[in-house]
Amino acid sequence: MNKTKMKIVLAAIDLFNQRGLANVLNQEIASAAGISLSNFNYHFKTKKDLVYTVCNHIREILEARIKGNQVLTHQGRELEISKIVFEFQRDYRFFYLDTHNILQTYPGLKDEMQKLILEYIQIIKNLNYMAIGVGHLKPEPEQMPGLYDHLARQIWISSHFWLAQSNIRGMNEPSVIEGLEAIYAVLYPYLTASGIHAYRDFIDGEKQLLQQTGKGLSH
Repeated sequence: MNKTKMKIVLAAIDLFNQRGLANVLNQEIASAAGISLSNFNYHFKTKKDLVYTVCNHIREILEARIKGNQVLTHQGRELEISKIVFEFQRDYRFFYLDTHNILQTYPGLKDEMQKLILEYIQIIKNLNYMAIGVGHLKPEPEQMPGLYDHLARQIWISSHFWLAQSNIRGMNEPSVIEGLEAIYAVLYPYLTASGIHAYRDFIDGEKQLLQQTGKGLSH
């Protein structure tokens, strides 16, 4: 992506986060990017072209963040994946606050979105099985096969819709910690004593980090 295109994409993301994707005009994006509307139209003939480029850009960022933290997850810090998603929501909140309408307006994004969801759920499954291996998670009960598949999907639901449900409930500045506590609550019945200790240590460490930065999801 050339320099001008990137300026447009970054300006669009900033405005989308502030006002919602549907409420931002191309002229406003061009102005925020410091270029003329004709220059904008040269790079993106329609808003649809821009939206697809923006969504592809943020998908690549999310994948890079997850892959870049593989060492951490392999150390048994299974909540790290949820932390990445919550921080990602903070940076690209427009998509998480309006997922349904965006996919309805731009149906070409649906296939890619569904693929990402399946990949994310598979990552959660893998991390849960790793947690069993290191003794943090109880083995799946033999009398309930597939239970941890349901657990993985529930963790995805709790993660993906965390920002949206927080806004609906009037939580204007939900923090990463609150999100992690919610995932911890989902996992708690399945954790071993060592798992409870490890997960609490992780969350307490993130609390200290949050106190230092003061950075919630909405900032």
